[in-house]
Amino acid sequence: MRILHVIRQYKPVIGGMENFVENLAVYLKEKGIESEVLTLNIDFSTGERFPESSIINGIRVKRIPFFGSRRYPIALSAINYLSNFDLIHIHGVDFLFDYLAGSKRFHKKPMILSTHGGFFHTKRYYLYKKIHFHTLTRLSLKNMNWIVAASEPDYELFKAISPARIGLIENGINFNHYHTIMKHNGEPNRFIFVGRFSQNKRIDKLLTLITRLKSDFPDIHLSIVGRDYDNLKGGFDNQIEKCKIGKHVTIYEASSDENLLKEMSRATYFISASEYEGFGLSSLEAMAAGRIAFLSQIPSFIKMVSDGNNGYLVNFEDMDSVVEKVKSVLKIGIQDQVRLAGAETAKKNSWDEIVNKFIQIYEMVQTEPTVSVSDVK
Repeated sequence: MRILHVIRQYKPVIGGMENFVENLAVYLKEKGIESEVLTLNIDFSTGERFPESSIINGIRVKRIPFFGSRRYPIALSAINYLSNFDLIHIHGVDFLFDYLAGSKRFHKKPMILSTHGGFFHTKRYYLYKKIHFHTLTRLSLKNMNWIVAASEPDYELFKAISPARIGLIENGINFNHYHTIMKHNGEPNRFIFVGRFSQNKRIDKLLTLITRLKSDFPDIHLSIVGRDYDNLKGGFDNQIEKCKIGKHVTIYEASSDENLLKEMSRATYFISASEYEGFGLSSLEAMAAGRIAFLSQIPSFIKMVSDGNNGYLVNFEDMDSVVEKVKSVLKIGIQDQVRLAGAETAKKNSWDEIVNKFIQIYEMVQTEPTVSVSDVK
């Protein structure tokens, strides 16, 4: 079986979806299933142009040009790359999804969609997104052989417009990769955030929190690791300067996996003020590494964390309450029982388990595309 993964951004771009697709392809390869990746040829954040073809971590990557907005990049040549594959696995809801779904009558390839949160990560253009979802997305879904929801919220959202062919497989993490730094407790009062610099992540609130805590904890530090997806770094730099927290915050862009692990090992805590997450991959990866998580009270995080047991939930709509809660935890210091419980939670999403569910989907789609599968909701 040969699988083509279609995703608009891929390694060396850093992000949850990029990590997901790489890990899925690598674990499939270990099971004897060959995968390639089809993606766009420019890094949206930096404008860097990537080579047409390369091999990353043993996976062949093909890159194609596009035009138009990065939010809906038009890449008409995508259809030319499908012929050598048995199944097309599309990641995310964008032009590539709509285009390949709409052209199925010509290429006739079985296709599945992984939702990855759809496109409701922020409230920007909400009316347009809602109209698009209930018209073009609904139409495109009719040509999918199966839809894989990445989270409970995604499952409920997509089930409403395509109830017959949908299942839930929550994202996998490379547990062993991150768990290698479990033995490092990290420095007291040191936090890390990992993810895109996008509007829904609300990194500005993390900077506000550090500003409020620095007088009580002079050694407090926040590392921000990711890609500037929405051109927000300039605003962060201004906020850091205005709040005089330059020595308390470090921003790392385009960091390698090696440097990410190094920086994560220095932190005791992972923190996210995100307003929306399709799943929350980076949070689970940090928990696998033994970092104690402080997470916003959104559905995907509430499902992941039991407050005070395997991490902490905080209400970033009430910054005073966040400050008080973080203060109380920092005064306690490192809590091994919370670290261990967090790691156990993360282990449940190990790729060793998740990859078998995808293989089951692939095999089903090639035989009986509308029949339910065990272990899939």
